[in-house]
Amino acid sequence: MHVRWLIIMIVSCSPIVHTTLDFNYHNYTQMTNFLQTIADEYKASSYLYEVGKSEQGREVLLHLVEYLLTSNDVQVQRLMNLSRIHIMPSMNPDGYEISKEGDCGSADGRYTANNIDLNRNFPDYLSQPLISSITATETKAVIDWLKNITFVLSANYHGGAFVINVPYDRYCNNKLEFLLFLFYLKIFWYIFSDNHNSAITDDDDIYMLFANAYVNMTNATNENCDSGVLPSTHVIRGADWFEIVGSMQDYGYLNYGTIEMTMEISCCKYPLSTLNSLDDYYNYNRDAMIELLLQAQRGVKGFVFDENNNPIPFTQIMINNRRPVINVTALGEFWRILLPGDYILKVFFYGYEVYRQQITINNTSPLNLIIIISNTTLNQYA
Repeated sequence: MHVRWLIIMIVSCSPIVHTTLDFNYHNYTQMTNFLQTIADEYKASSYLYEVGKSEQGREVLLHLVEYLLTSNDVQVQRLMNLSRIHIMPSMNPDGYEISKEGDCGSADGRYTANNIDLNRNFPDYLSQPLISSITATETKAVIDWLKNITFVLSANYHGGAFVINVPYDRYCNNKLEFLLFLFYLKIFWYIFSDNHNSAITDDDDIYMLFANAYVNMTNATNENCDSGVLPSTHVIRGADWFEIVGSMQDYGYLNYGTIEMTMEISCCKYPLSTLNSLDDYYNYNRDAMIELLLQAQRGVKGFVFDENNNPIPFTQIMINNRRPVINVTALGEFWRILLPGDYILKVFFYGYEVYRQQITINNTSPLNLIIIISNTTLNQYA
């Protein structure tokens, strides 16, 4: 059985139209019908598109779609005017179809129709073998999706614990040294390690702020799961919880610089929909989700052009010595989330530094830049 993935993309605010989604679980057909209906109602502010097919997320995301498109809340309207938001309600629709409501602890529904765990299936940045030698159809579709769309901030929603999980999901080393070199117009990263394990990224300040802010806004749940090593803060770096190879959040972060985290929002993997359970989970998370989406506006963004106002291919942005670097889009655009402070912004062309500028980030609005690189400079390396 093959089902298509449907993604709702929300691009702007629009007049309010009445639509209501009930607080029950929706199978793939019902979910698809809802997305098609609401996309038709809000043609000016959203559209539905297909990422790929599965071989054969959760309800809070469907309700988030509805809320973003129907709310007249000032914060929501601001978010809609500033952002392009892509929402994938289910990454593993085949698994979701066989999962059972009220099942809190089993692995039913975790695996694809080909028995692959998608969160152990993404290419590892140290080339360590994965559990499955097969790349799932779903994994390939997401890899292509990430390659084609520049995501700044991403969150994926799970059940089974009450915690925010941030990169890294596997231990790298405390002292990273990177060597960049050019081969067939691609940048490759070599990581030389010592024996000091660490799960801390260069953007740990961003991850900790965002994750703790999310937890602080969802304290009403106050779920005491049997979580073993989980801290009382309900925020943890993935490898400090349990180490895995091939996670999606590590892949998105290291390859594209996306600030990506995993939100475990219920002790039970598949809570019962009775007694207002789904209603409660959505209400606990709604405002936190909106605030998280607004965080994408932090930092610096802009364009990199040559003297003729043309985008420059194979250009990347680095902040201080933070890894990963950010690829500039084909239109010359870049975005980089940063907390308030002073930084050095560097532009690399074919792996060579061709520009640097000191920047100051404040806490109220993003810094907008238009960076012009002289043709004389570019010609030295082209």
